Amino acid sequence: MSSLRHAAEGAIGRGLSPAIWQNYGFLVQGFDPSYCPFFFDDFAGMPRMASVTAQGPYYTYQDTGVTIQGCAAADNSEGEFGVLEIAGNDADNDEGHIELGAGVQGLVRIDPTAGERCVVAWECRMKRTSVTDNHTAFAFGIGEPAFCAAEGLVDNTGALVAAGKDFVGFQTLCASNEEIDTVYMIGSGAVAQVKDNAGTAVADTWIKLGCVYDPRGVTNKKLLFFIDGVELGDSVTDAVIAAGTAFPTDEEMTLVLLSKNGDANSTAHAVYMDWWAIGSYCVD
Repeated sequence: MSSLRHAAEGAIGRGLSPAIWQNYGFLVQGFDPSYCPFFFDDFAGMPRMASVTAQGPYYTYQDTGVTIQGCAAADNSEGEFGVLEIAGNDADNDEGHIELGAGVQGLVRIDPTAGERCVVAWECRMKRTSVTDNHTAFAFGIGEPAFCAAEGLVDNTGALVAAGKDFVGFQTLCASNEEIDTVYMIGSGAVAQVKDNAGTAVADTWIKLGCVYDPRGVTNKKLLFFIDGVELGDSVTDAVIAAGTAFPTDEEMTLVLLSKNGDANSTAHAVYMDWWAIGSYCVD
């Protein structure tokens, strides 16, 4: 019955997207978390995080005055039950970042090598109070452990850190704050854009962002991006993934959310995440 309810919810509902979690073998009848490892956090017990300190499964970086904690408010009409809040980002280039794995632990790898191939999936439900240009930029996806550090996003632009770190997922930039781009990058490399303006964010409105890597997928469609449970048309080619020179192939990765306030007018623009999830299982 839980499987039926999950499928019936459709794409836009509050919950995990069926096109990701059900279609790829997670959360279905007979689901075995020892065979299909899966992590989900609704942030019901989220503490007030201290910067550059491991607390439970998380590690954060916060500029002075930036807070990362459980949100005090809950809106029943939007299905909220535990919400992560990044707030106090009221100075130019204030940033607040959070990652799963306490700053050291990688959970998944995207690896096309025979014997190492796994389905990897991740998703979140998030929103921002403003999507006006030069307000809060963000990046969500999987990244290398210890991503959460000063200048995790570049000052003034909100781009992924110029020095290069492993990452696959979504980002917005300060200059085009409502445009959500799909991107990837490898350590010491440049950001590669899969799709410019793949989706449009709306102020104070929840959006679900997710990805699936399935090494059994059709040629050049093995890495899929989803917005609000709907698959986007663009992917990364098999050749790019296999080469591993521009794409983080065979790299330990974990969930990351990075945010940067690009507003020079000292106005706070909070970022909220209702939940996030990640899962992986071997197919060889």
